[in-house]
Amino acid sequence: MKSALLVIDIQHLPVEGKPYGIENRLRLWQDSLAQARKAGLEVIHVRHHDQELVKGTADWEIHSTVAPLASEKIFDKTFNSAFKETGLHAYLQEKGIEQLIIMGMATNFCIDTTIKVAFELGYKVAVIRDGTTTGYSGKLDVKDLIDHYQNIWSWNFAQVDTLENIIRG
Repeated sequence: MKSALLVIDIQHLPVEGKPYGIENRLRLWQDSLAQARKAGLEVIHVRHHDQELVKGTADWEIHSTVAPLASEKIFDKTFNSAFKETGLHAYLQEKGIEQLIIMGMATNFCIDTTIKVAFELGYKVAVIRDGTTTGYSGKLDVKDLIDHYQNIWSWNFAQVDTLENIIRG
């Protein structure tokens, strides 16, 4: 099964906002990128833009710790879904990619929406365990919120596991 690593919204402004566990996440994201590249997975970056993340500014750029290689595709989005009006689905179909491995930012917004849309589109979805974080959790503790989403995903929409186990199948 052909797989791709989807790196969602790891951009300067959200990272500099110091969301929950960001230092550990940055290390995990760097390690996951290296492992995915070594395994020959396609790596696709998704970058959000809105009133805070203004296209073309330093804040909007993909964070330097997870910078894309020249050969890696970047999709820009304005919605929580990485699929809505981006061309991502058509690209994945053209490449024959059946499984998406997801990591990145905005657990309760962009990550959750993308996982559920990918599931509905028929992709096999996997999420790197503890590979997401968020800057906004409302009244909930952020760790509890992330655990809650990982539990929902694992029961219904995605495999939640280490990248090693996901790649092994």
